[in-house]
Amino acid sequence: MSLRGVIFDMGGTLLHYRPPGGGWDDMEKLGAAGVYGVLRDLGHTLPPEVDALNTAWDFMLDIWRNLDGHAMQDLKLHRILTRLAAHWGVNGLTTEQVDNLALAYTTAIQAGVRPLDGAEDTLRALRERGLRVGLISNTHWPGEIHQRDLDRHSLTPHLEYQVFSADVEAWKPHAEIFHLALDALELQPEEAAYVGDSLYFDVWGAQQAGIRGVWIEQPRRFLPEGFDEVTPDATLPTLPDLIAHVDRWRSA
Repeated sequence: MSLRGVIFDMGGTLLHYRPPGGGWDDMEKLGAAGVYGVLRDLGHTLPPEVDALNTAWDFMLDIWRNLDGHAMQDLKLHRILTRLAAHWGVNGLTTEQVDNLALAYTTAIQAGVRPLDGAEDTLRALRERGLRVGLISNTHWPGEIHQRDLDRHSLTPHLEYQVFSADVEAWKPHAEIFHLALDALELQPEEAAYVGDSLYFDVWGAQQAGIRGVWIEQPRRFLPEGFDEVTPDATLPTLPDLIAHVDRWRSA
């Protein structure tokens, strides 16, 4: 069936959240440093900052590696930061204090958010071709915060539908969140392609839902244990390379 729509991942696909030249660990440590500063200013006794930030990275990485091992409510930012503070020996925080931790965490990371090269032009080209265009993001953050990032970088006008996992308590690679987007965009799975930077969450997840899985090529091919290989329907050296594949699928 001919292609009628394209759905995108957000972080690492349309927007960079990692600092320039840095990795995922650097991003998480930026956010954790903001949290550390708030707790320090409140007068709490904390581990040495370098040790605390390393602990924070290990803590966040474990969550992402074991999404299915956590209750849905435990995958939301405020709950995660409450647990991180407890790892550092801080308990009994008020709702307002946890709100301030979340603000410090997201603000520190958002300062470096920037679009991938060609992101807006690629979205515009898809809409000019009459395609339905949407977004699915795996995130602990409330969607309204990410929405501001999309707005700031002029991507929102090109997206007909956005869904953020923490808001709907559904996560890639499970099919449920893909079907939410398909239904909203009035697409059948075989009429859609999903574009992302993760072979597991994005490509494999989309393919399990019957959607073409398109991979933005990465230096590292993270796959969980038990996955020897995932074969994308297309591999993109850069985001604008998507358009040639789209045109081929539309004419099929």
